Amino acid sequence: MNGDPRPRYFGTNLKMHQTADETVQFVARLARIASSGVQLFVIPPFTSLAGAIGVAHAANIWLGAQNLHWAQSGEYTGEISGRMLSALEVDLVLVGHAERRQTFSEDDAVIRRKLEAAQANGLRAILCVGETAEERRCGAAAEAVLRQARLALDGIADPSRVLVAYEPTWAIGEGGEAADPAAISEVTAALRDLLGSMPLLYGGSVNAGSAGRYARLPGVDGLFVGRAAWTPDGFESVLRAAAT
Repeated sequence: MNGDPRPRYFGTNLKMHQTADETVQFVARLARIASSGVQLFVIPPFTSLAGAIGVAHAANIWLGAQNLHWAQSGEYTGEISGRMLSALEVDLVLVGHAERRQTFSEDDAVIRRKLEAAQANGLRAILCVGETAEERRCGAAAEAVLRQARLALDGIADPSRVLVAYEPTWAIGEGGEAADPAAISEVTAALRDLLGSMPLLYGGSVNAGSAGRYARLPGVDGLFVGRAAWTPDGFESVLRAAAT
């Protein structure tokens, strides 16, 4: 992070948690800690977006969607298009999260189409990449992650509108194993070389006890936090830890 210990970007994915009212209250609390030095973002469930967008924008907090479909419209019951998100004035959209790749069988081709849809609708995207425990055990972590990133980003129209989040799949979720910063530094360094000036975030069992170590990884520009930041107090605690 260019020698500055503070993250440039810091946020959380709320997954399938919080009602619309709960998200508004959550974002309103975060507005009190918003800082000009760090871009905060929150990615709540779809049902929370319309109600929370005004509160988030007033505090310069990016509000993001957890997914989008690659088509502008069509017979895709239950899906949300980039056009719909853009009309809500959503700031960004999550693409390629490990749960979408694994639970919903989204492959690299689908991820690429979704990233293109985000770009076509003027949305920033957070592109998630990460290796499995098996790929790491076999010494193929960097190879797997770089492959995901290359297939998604090659020739993309506007790289400046993409943030990349490195989340080892074995380090996220309720049973995630905290990664040793030294052990993942090879992957973050390889991603930094590939991405150039594109922002690189780290996510995976980040909490107040580990945030400072992850924030100091060379080339990392911010943190993408899970359950440790699902309350305002938790969010602030991890942010403060990352900055110190």
